Amino acid sequence: MFVLRLSARPLAIVAAAAVLAVAFPTFGQLLRPPTDPQNLQQPRKSPMTLTPSVTVSEEFNDNVFLDNTRKEWDMITRITPGVTFEVGEPTYRLAAGYFFTADLYARHPELNQAFDAHSFIGDAVWKASPLLTLNAFDTFTLTTDTNLMNQESVATGRNRSYSNYMGGGASYQVDPRTTVRGGALWVVQHFQSEDLFDSDTYGLDLAVDRAFTPRFTGTIGYEYRFFDIQNLPDTTTHTPRLGVRFRFTETITGTLSAGPTIETGSISRVTPAVIASLSQRYGWGNISLDYTRAVGTAGGLGGTSDNQSGGATVQLTSLMPRLVVQGGPRYNSSVSPNHSIDVQGFTLPVQATYRLQTGIALIAAYQFFHQRSESRALTPAGTAIAADADQNRVWVGIQFGYPFKFE
Repeated sequence: MFVLRLSARPLAIVAAAAVLAVAFPTFGQLLRPPTDPQNLQQPRKSPMTLTPSVTVSEEFNDNVFLDNTRKEWDMITRITPGVTFEVGEPTYRLAAGYFFTADLYARHPELNQAFDAHSFIGDAVWKASPLLTLNAFDTFTLTTDTNLMNQESVATGRNRSYSNYMGGGASYQVDPRTTVRGGALWVVQHFQSEDLFDSDTYGLDLAVDRAFTPRFTGTIGYEYRFFDIQNLPDTTTHTPRLGVRFRFTETITGTLSAGPTIETGSISRVTPAVIASLSQRYGWGNISLDYTRAVGTAGGLGGTSDNQSGGATVQLTSLMPRLVVQGGPRYNSSVSPNHSIDVQGFTLPVQATYRLQTGIALIAAYQFFHQRSESRALTPAGTAIAADADQNRVWVGIQFGYPFKFE
């Protein structure tokens, strides 16, 4: 479940982080909409701020084409201009960021592009009344790294593709303990390759939260999804859910939401849906664990599949002043009922950001990506669309940016 995006990180951080998804694709997947937001982050007063920036980085990539049958390395110079915007008042908050990247390849100059990647992220919250809060979001990504474009992290080689997550929601506080939430979304995935399947996903979510105690909140919800996949029959899913959110201590919080997904379309079946998370704050940072199982698309391979994803994220903020380190492993799998789609993947990203002074930061990142595919989806030439891939990527760079505040 990735709608009902009614909670958010501080929007200045969200908008500023978008540059890392373009210049440093290691953490591109962290910019996707969160899986199961629970609480609204209330608008806060902040001056109108416009922050232009440019990031210059050098990358080593040992598998440029994301395909072990065509494994070639390169050194890539990346130049990423961008701009972020934020404004906030007690009743509303708006933030947005746009970035693009120009790539220069040392060994494969035919891959040079002035606009090789684009990223836009926007988020808005409006507290229409003391009881009603509205939210809207949009996240757009265009890249040649197919494993970073889709939520399933499925790699289908080097292919220019884009995705767009757009939606909105509302939260109404019925009484001090009861909140009603609703939201809608539209997800687009488009691939340049004719061997891949474009898709549109439409969704509707409804939920009621009840705080039984200050620590324990129960949720009952319903999710609807409609999958319009190119050249394939439409598929519909209905998922009733029961969930809990429990605050074990002041620093440890866990959530669990589960229910049956009823799928109708080319086949009819029932399969489990699960979302679980556990997070803890420390003096040095935070750590979180999460697991998701849901029916969805599989990165352009065609049809729907049971998608599973689980991992850990660690953020270190107190190792030394002005240094932030984050990273963590993630496992993903996409398997269709007839096993025509069968992909397993593992990603390990690590990133460090050191702020030299206001407006200047050093960034270093590493990502290991591993994929094995037993899918039967083939190109007209008889080759696998989702091939095995092993990839190591290393980035080092410097970012310049200065915030202009309009009081």
